[in-house]
Amino acid sequence: MAITFTPTNTKNMAYDHPAYIARQVFAASTVTGSAGTSTKYVAYANMALFSVNVYTNVTGTTTLTNTVGTAGTATVSSAIFSFIRVTNTASAGSSVSLSTTTVGPFYIGGIFASGGTGTAQVGGFNSYAISTNTATTQVNPYGLGVNGGLAVNQGDLFWVVNGTDATANYTVEIDYQLQPLASIVS
Repeated sequence: MAITFTPTNTKNMAYDHPAYIARQVFAASTVTGSAGTSTKYVAYANMALFSVNVYTNVTGTTTLTNTVGTAGTATVSSAIFSFIRVTNTASAGSSVSLSTTTVGPFYIGGIFASGGTGTAQVGGFNSYAISTNTATTQVNPYGLGVNGGLAVNQGDLFWVVNGTDATANYTVEIDYQLQPLASIVS
């Protein structure tokens, strides 16, 4: 039986199609070990990434200093991770030219809120807005990036990488929404 290649057809749906309105999530991926990485995801259409959601499975051995309101500082258990994005910056018809952007670092498992020490715990959950604005890259209480999410292009590659903690283990999901009128495979 011969397999025939058929060129991919794409289409644009109505601007208010449910695929453009609903939030979706890239499946969970477990990250463990020093510089461990999550599954790498490829954007199948133009989309906005809104948040990285992290659930602590195993606390690490890394400690960080946290400011506790006006009471001073506390040394707490908490690993860190960063969000990595690779995009093609070349114009149409040109050779591929890749650029890498790192967003973060973010804290894992500690609720770094004013008045609490925020030490990491198994079962701890954090949700971080994804934004390239360094003034608000950390915790955004509204769950949105500065401009409503980080816009990524079809074909962009992104993932999460652990810091240097060798024992921390956590599950990560990435929340996204298709950009209105983004072309999708039909």
